[in-house]
Amino acid sequence: MESYTKIGLFLLILGGILGIISNIALSLAGSVAIALSVLGGIGGLCSLIGIILLIVGRKEFGEKHRKFVVYALILFILSIVIPSIIIAAATFSYVSQGITGGVDVSFMQNIFFIIPFAAILGGLAYVLLLYNLENGIGRRILFAAFVVTIITSIIISLNIGSAFEETIGSIDFETASQQDISEVTTEFSQKISTSGIYGFANGVLMLIALYIPYKRITSGELIPISTSTKTAESDRICPNCGKTIPFNANICPYCSKKFETYL
Repeated sequence: MESYTKIGLFLLILGGILGIISNIALSLAGSVAIALSVLGGIGGLCSLIGIILLIVGRKEFGEKHRKFVVYALILFILSIVIPSIIIAAATFSYVSQGITGGVDVSFMQNIFFIIPFAAILGGLAYVLLLYNLENGIGRRILFAAFVVTIITSIIISLNIGSAFEETIGSIDFETASQQDISEVTTEFSQKISTSGIYGFANGVLMLIALYIPYKRITSGELIPISTSTKTAESDRICPNCGKTIPFNANICPYCSKKFETYL
């Protein structure tokens, strides 16, 4: 039976590649940018399905991995729910005050700083999701991706806040014409369109962090429980020397290649 974790990692890698292409496209102009930006939606769908498959296959690599995946799921949910509640509550409070005229810039800038908060929770979720599947190098890259993700989210938040202050925050919606509002909105969109490019570095690091466990599973270095058996009906082959080895072997008796088994 095919490993759910392996398929999930593949979809996450595909989603990450499409996401990077989409972010680069946002900095371009014209119909090409619009066409390529659609890939971001497809990539997001691939990533969502990939995460679901990793959750479904949480028992494939031992009890510790299963627990980490559950913790990751909780963080993923919190990274969506908590910012949504904060934004909804702050917006309700702002609107209920009956403020008219120009937009409160400081209020909106505080809202934008929820981006780093969500990035921290989401980044921790990915760390927990992949940690027990990584080797030493993979774990270092995973933590590097987490740190870069936080830095990137802060830069994006500052960039959006600054663009908002220079454009939408400077216009009085009660006295401005529809054309003025449209022009300011367009200018704001153009200013923040380059924000996605800041995520290139952490996107590449995360792709590497995803590829390492995918390769370990594909090569046979990591053996899922669901695809392992102690019977002699199906042979386990060492991916290094190609000889038949015992299913519970942590080291190949022929070439000394080390494995991690979850039997």
